Amino acid sequence: MKKIKMKNRLCLYLSHSELMENLHHEHLQTSDSQLYTYRPELFDFKSKTLEQPADKSDPTRSNKRKRKAREFVKNEEISKVNAELEPFLKEIQRIICSTHCVSLESISRLWEEPTEFPQFRGANSTSQFQTTAFNHNTYLIPPKCKFYNYNVNLLPELLPELEKYDIVIMDMPWRNKYIKRLKKVNQSMAYQMLSNDSLNEIPLQQMVHKHSLVVLWCTNSLQHQRAIMDNFLPSWNLKLVHCLKWFKFSTQGELISPVKTEGYKQPYETIYIACHQDRNMEEIKGLQDVDFIASIPSIIHSHKPPLINWLREYLNDPQDFKGLEIFARYLQPQFTSIGLEVIKLMDKRLYNAATRI
Repeated sequence: MKKIKMKNRLCLYLSHSELMENLHHEHLQTSDSQLYTYRPELFDFKSKTLEQPADKSDPTRSNKRKRKAREFVKNEEISKVNAELEPFLKEIQRIICSTHCVSLESISRLWEEPTEFPQFRGANSTSQFQTTAFNHNTYLIPPKCKFYNYNVNLLPELLPELEKYDIVIMDMPWRNKYIKRLKKVNQSMAYQMLSNDSLNEIPLQQMVHKHSLVVLWCTNSLQHQRAIMDNFLPSWNLKLVHCLKWFKFSTQGELISPVKTEGYKQPYETIYIACHQDRNMEEIKGLQDVDFIASIPSIIHSHKPPLINWLREYLNDPQDFKGLEIFARYLQPQFTSIGLEVIKLMDKRLYNAATRI
């Protein structure tokens, strides 16, 4: 994690693989404990080629993908976002070019293989990696973690086994057109979407305490963003601490796509950070110093970078904290993870065995 400061503004540059390696390394007890790191091909994110012009002969296009006229009017938000990024671009590109100078071969998209996990639970209380097997594949279980491969709708049944957590992270399965289209092509490539009403019923207020932080990843849909502010936070007895963007860069040092007008897919996602209504905001005011985050994303759809390395300093105990991730697809030390594919991205084929230094 690198801090880039320009003109009294602060950007955090994250390396997903490096952050996870550091987290694992921190919890491995002995020097001979096996360490696993992400295969570098997972972060060889190439820039998209120019989009082909739409087939205007398609009679369904005007009905299915119609855009309101105001979306094609010059959008001041585009200029604002580009101006926000401009001072940081050279330094971000320098970091990327210094760490991603080798062209890598493509990797088999094994995460798209259809896999149905049964309902199960597990834990690794040791200080070493453990493994488990499903459908002839081996999955890594990092040290100091718990997990429940459960439908989140069953959270009320799990509450007696869960705790009050210092940090809760949710990358919610928002309803969107892109996932609907994926489902038509390949069910295994698309997650189960939930309505905002269903998401609002998550009993989050029973899993946090007065000093907890809650991180919500959100799409750029105004409908979903309004749901967070107007419904979710009040329902969960939370208040907003900070809202910032995560900008995605290719391995060529460019935004993965241009910033567009409202209603189009953007090269960024939005992060909402909230706390308990009774929390003293002065204690965590430093969170607001970070203006945005930048990184090369994983080529695996919706594979978010870990934020605990940044946020842990705002927890009561930065070392001995208890974390919870809901809708998880991979495991982190010191976290309890819950989701329908909770170990999907712990597939051993996505990792290299590494030598500890």
